[in-house]
Amino acid sequence: MNADDSEIENISLGRALIADTWRAQVEAVRAEKDPAKRKALKAALPCFTPSGTFTHVSRAGLVRHSGFISLDIDYKPEKGINTALAGYDLKAAISAVPNVAYCGHSCGGSGYVVIVPIADPAKHREYFRALAYHFERAGLELDPACKDVTRKRFVSWDADPYINTAAQPWALTLPEREHATRETLGRDLDASETAAKVEAVIKSCEANRWDITAAEGDWWRILCSLANTFGEAGRDYAHRISALYPGYTPEETDAKYSRAVKHPEYKDQIGTFFYIARQEIGKHDFDNLGL
Repeated sequence: MNADDSEIENISLGRALIADTWRAQVEAVRAEKDPAKRKALKAALPCFTPSGTFTHVSRAGLVRHSGFISLDIDYKPEKGINTALAGYDLKAAISAVPNVAYCGHSCGGSGYVVIVPIADPAKHREYFRALAYHFERAGLELDPACKDVTRKRFVSWDADPYINTAAQPWALTLPEREHATRETLGRDLDASETAAKVEAVIKSCEANRWDITAAEGDWWRILCSLANTFGEAGRDYAHRISALYPGYTPEETDAKYSRAVKHPEYKDQIGTFFYIARQEIGKHDFDNLGL
């Protein structure tokens, strides 16, 4: 595992999760009532990358995947996020899930971190989407940032974590299919509503630097969704959303979008664009975009 970029060090996942090393610092974070001071105390904690070892913390710097995916289940009732956790012992309930290797409180003390072994490290993002879907069915929202193999987390401490050393690797992915706006948004949209919602999604991604195109398959389906909905008029949307990917080039995006425009047999419609965006940026943030 890795500490922050400023001082990379390999440590075991077990030590990062269950050692008492940072107990006093974590308890200080939890005891602090002043939000600014609490934030500063949290920022002073070491970070680690549960999903791999790195030369530098980027996908290009990945040396070896750990075989685990880390899930954050935040409790933010003031924002309507995971209100079901109020008075609920997730550690006790999650013991019924054979794929969970670890469950403990995050450094703030109210949310949880869940560690799941995965069958194929190459499918990290696909597994996350499936896990997010199943947790959502149980009434819980995962932090969408955990889809990234480079995801850092602060060290924490839990007096009584749930640990299962015989956890079964997660191997389920969600099949690719079309999604209607009614399925994703709860209703159909007319042309002006569709354009307004697409604009709202892209503006929010630009403002927050959210890249929803990092997975090659998702990028192609997003381009097809825009092409089948807007035709040539959607090319600017395609460039704006694609430009958030670090490896973006206008030439490649133009070529891909032209292919999507010329081949309407790729049937993804705008509901699929909204579905991918909702999965990538998080249910709460997406639903708060309006419409």
